[in-house]
Amino acid sequence: MKNIPSGNVTFLFTDIEGSTKLAQAHPEKLPSALIRHNEILRDAIESNNGHVFKIVGDAYCCAFENAEDAVKAAIEVQRNLSEEKWDESEIKIRVGIHSGIAEWNGQDYMGYMTLARTARVMSAAYGEQIIVSNDAYEIYKENLVKEKDFSFRDLWEKTERCDRANTFVSGIIKRSKRRISTIDDTRCASE
Repeated sequence: MKNIPSGNVTFLFTDIEGSTKLAQAHPEKLPSALIRHNEILRDAIESNNGHVFKIVGDAYCCAFENAEDAVKAAIEVQRNLSEEKWDESEIKIRVGIHSGIAEWNGQDYMGYMTLARTARVMSAAYGEQIIVSNDAYEIYKENLVKEKDFSFRDLWEKTERCDRANTFVSGIIKRSKRRISTIDDTRCASE
């Protein structure tokens, strides 16, 4: 078994947008779409030195030793999902990345605040969006790799009530005028 990150860890969490509606609308086609979704995620996570430590339904929880690998994996996942020839059950995922302290206990991660923050960052995103917390961005920006069609865009100013988050916007990740809710449920524009 490969080394599982522990200590200062970068987490990448995903979730399929509208999965319940997809399951209700396309019950016969969704299983094969989920198999393909799982292959795309696992390939991107593992090829970028990540570790899938938990899958809950269609949500993936992954850990990386460094933020750069997590960002690369997220870009690869979103690119590959957007290029996939989906039948009627098109899958769009939201991705959240956050770095913090967590310890691997042999079966799962311990580090409530870090894991809870990662889940909140992910749930603020919409399908085809990657949101990176400021903690992860501060680590990643030192090794910022220029990805074709991807760039960081600051989503909101730091206030007492919400953390700064950064997100990718590209030609394959559609721009949206949707508003996202921050970690503290403060509404911030995403355009």
